[in-house]
Amino acid sequence: MQTRMDQNTNLPAGNPRPDAEIRKRNKRRILIGFGILCALGLVSAVCLQNPQWFVVEHEVPASNTSMYSDRIVSYAFYPTDYDLDVTADEEYMGLDRYVYFKNGNETIAITDGDYAAYNPAVEFFGKYFETVIAGDAETYNTFFSDLYYKNNKPYDRFAPQMLYDIRIEMLSQDPQNDGSTLYAFNVEYKIHRNDGTFRNDIDSDASKKLYFELYEDKEGVVKIDRITYYVR
Repeated sequence: MQTRMDQNTNLPAGNPRPDAEIRKRNKRRILIGFGILCALGLVSAVCLQNPQWFVVEHEVPASNTSMYSDRIVSYAFYPTDYDLDVTADEEYMGLDRYVYFKNGNETIAITDGDYAAYNPAVEFFGKYFETVIAGDAETYNTFFSDLYYKNNKPYDRFAPQMLYDIRIEMLSQDPQNDGSTLYAFNVEYKIHRNDGTFRNDIDSDASKKLYFELYEDKEGVVKIDRITYYVR
């Protein structure tokens, strides 16, 4: 059977013209390219909505906190700012920054800063917390007795601390024959955006109950003899 040839293209009659074939191939390429772009766009959108998929979490090396803990603990602390003005942090200023004093069944919120209206130990704690908030390590180191420094070292420095939810509970008040007085307190507070320079045993906005032993001499000067923690 003899094949009929197209006189214009010199190809078998009925076959598509070369330019038509090229157009079809180009159209397919355009459609494929468009599909790839759409797929890439969809993937990009999903990635933007889920950036956590691509965040590399660096482990904080576990190390002994050397503070009030019997376990190896590590936290991701906030950057340290030794020039921090705590009053410029609106979120912190909106937190409950009063000191709550518990004595037996009674709890009093000291809202006016008049700590001296209670007892010398409560007045001492008022100065203690104000000094920590100010980041005044030099003054802070004067709050401890020689007995305390037999087993502990003074701070070189720490940044201003955003303390809040401060609670002190008097467990005992024991007058001595020489005119001095011994006190025992439970103390708890939280640190907003903890940077770890003052307390490296708690996370930001977390607390741990500590046990304080205070000594008031016969002149009324109060100092800390001991700070320890409750084993959890």
